[in-house]
Amino acid sequence: MGDMSVAPHAVTVFPQTAVATRYSCTLCGARIAPSSAYCSHCGAAHAVATDRKGRPVDLAATRSLQLAILVIVANIVVGALALGVVVLTSDTKNLVNAALALELLHFLVVGGLVAATISYGVRGIRETRNGRLGRRNWAVLSIVVSGLVGVVLAGSLTATFVMFLHQA
Repeated sequence: MGDMSVAPHAVTVFPQTAVATRYSCTLCGARIAPSSAYCSHCGAAHAVATDRKGRPVDLAATRSLQLAILVIVANIVVGALALGVVVLTSDTKNLVNAALALELLHFLVVGGLVAATISYGVRGIRETRNGRLGRRNWAVLSIVVSGLVGVVLAGSLTATFVMFLHQA
């Protein structure tokens, strides 16, 4: 029983340097030692990736920046597709209705990504607050970028809805 583990090693699951990240287990809530990469109660791995210089980095902050880039790309793609459909609509009577429907679709797709990005960004800021993990600035940048895209997206939906109300 001395060397037995109930969870796979972090090196097997995540091929990078294992560095402890939390003082309490996210699965069971038990306290873990700052130097431990595993929970002694449930065996869950608490390891993070390291950057090229070997410093521990936060996965949530990294994921938030990846999602922020995806928000920008999805906004461009979905916006271009919506614009293309509106331009190709030859029926001017239903043009505002089509624009509103496409804007709602745009809002749902990109808005969902914005919400996920902000959620991961906030989590990244919380996990990097004590200075043990890096990439806090990535989390802040992703929140700012996604927040701006979200505000523009909400404004666009509001303007389209106002146009729909004035048309009717």
